[in-house]
Amino acid sequence: MEKGYESEVIGSMDNLDGLSDELKERVKTTLRDALEAYIEKIADHARETSIQPVSQAVRILPKEELASMAESLVNLTSFKRQVALDSFEGTVGGPIDVAVISRGDGFIWIKRKHYFKPELNSQFFDNKRLAREGGCNGEK
Repeated sequence: MEKGYESEVIGSMDNLDGLSDELKERVKTTLRDALEAYIEKIADHARETSIQPVSQAVRILPKEELASMAESLVNLTSFKRQVALDSFEGTVGGPIDVAVISRGDGFIWIKRKHYFKPELNSQFFDNKRLAREGGCNGEK
């Protein structure tokens, strides 16, 4: 936006006949200052209507909802890069592992993918269950 404004609006001042070079430069300076003030107003508006409300909501979200939000943002980024006509070679996507790290609980998996199909490897889960229950001999 700034580059287009600089080339189209401010650059067109050079085409005005009948104005001194000094007056043209003063008008260009005034136009640049007006653009900077306008961009600052746009940034303030974005902060007040978009950034601050989301930041305030994030501060009070429970851990589970923060994890869900993080997963959603990764999915959104993946979708955006898949449909964009940009030249992104690699992108994020596919199954997503989600974990929460907190002072009180440490590292906790919320959602974790397996590198294999669980329905084809029931013995893996049986072994984990047996290990939790104290092994095959009932030892703990």
